[in-house]
Amino acid sequence: MRKNLTAAFVDAVKVEKRTDYWDPTLAGFGLRVTEKGAKTWAVFYRHNGLPRKYTVGSYPALSLKDARKEAQKVLRDAALGLDPAAVKKAAREATAGVVTFGALAQQYLDGYAKDRKRSWKEDERMVNGDLAVWKNRPALEISRKDVASLLDGIVKRGAPISANRTLALVSKIFNLAIGRGEVEMNPAFRFPKPAPENPHDRFLTDDEIKKLWKALDDKPARQAAFVKLCLLTAQRAREVLGMAAAEVDFETGIWTIPGARTKNKKEHLVPLGPQAMTLIECVKNGSPFIFPMRGVKPAPTRCFRLWIDDLRTDLKFENDWTCHDLRRTATTGMTKMHDGKPRVTRFLTDRVTNHSDSGVGAIYDRYDYLDEKRDALTRWDARLAVIVSGKKEQSK
Repeated sequence: MRKNLTAAFVDAVKVEKRTDYWDPTLAGFGLRVTEKGAKTWAVFYRHNGLPRKYTVGSYPALSLKDARKEAQKVLRDAALGLDPAAVKKAAREATAGVVTFGALAQQYLDGYAKDRKRSWKEDERMVNGDLAVWKNRPALEISRKDVASLLDGIVKRGAPISANRTLALVSKIFNLAIGRGEVEMNPAFRFPKPAPENPHDRFLTDDEIKKLWKALDDKPARQAAFVKLCLLTAQRAREVLGMAAAEVDFETGIWTIPGARTKNKKEHLVPLGPQAMTLIECVKNGSPFIFPMRGVKPAPTRCFRLWIDDLRTDLKFENDWTCHDLRRTATTGMTKMHDGKPRVTRFLTDRVTNHSDSGVGAIYDRYDYLDEKRDALTRWDARLAVIVSGKKEQSK
């Protein structure tokens, strides 16, 4: 059927049985529409006297304007004696079995990241974002020059740290592919980071802690309890926000974080000091969770960031700070305590914060250090009470 093809017609056309519409303005160019709604661009031409068909693409992935341009190229090549359909077929056969970067990236996400990384969705975002330009590129063809060009583009748009993260992801994807024998080289191996990164060394001073604590008096109870518990327990924000009532033993004062919720997948026992227990008792309301988040908008993962942003706006400290800096403040505060008792060691703060011990000794040392953790956190609980009261600490 001859039909003057327009963008509006192509978008709206529906048929009860497969129909071909031929554009009178460009001989051989047309649109095939099926009863299921599929729409495909095609162009017919002759080569050595025989009719040939070339599938240009599908709608809406390829617009009418772009499909016409592609059809014009095909007809021009045919007029020069070439056979575009044969060329396309040969190219497809030549690349059959070639592993693309997109395939490697999907294998990384499905076979590694989704099972091992809580942040796998961020990796997926990068794969579908900046790395999408390599989706159909044969992995073997990607060079260090390609890596440099990609990272330069990310830096130029003002996202240098994102460029660092992209570099790390590319390297991980290729390293896993090397292990599977699919490629032999990692073009990102020992590639210099596009931008320097500042070490994470921010912690709140005693004066800042006092101001923060006072500011929380004017905030909603859940927000205040969440921030205070992050500082009192030295645990990760997501772990505090996801605290279930069943995880807290109100008799012994121990909070058991199951391995499913910890970063290292190991169950973690957190002794709770007097202030921490009081806060939990005050905000629990019969819900299975201490901080119930069902139906809360924005999503819980953004909720605590907004709570912290709200406090940062109010307090306007000279140096910026994040929720994670509360965890660093707690561990630093514990090691700095001068209360006449043995110093809290960095080894012990690692046990308090549930940092993985990669040393050989960790294989044999199965002791949970519960008593030592209780002593450190109880002393830190008392130390915080002194800080926020403004009283001077008395050495014992």
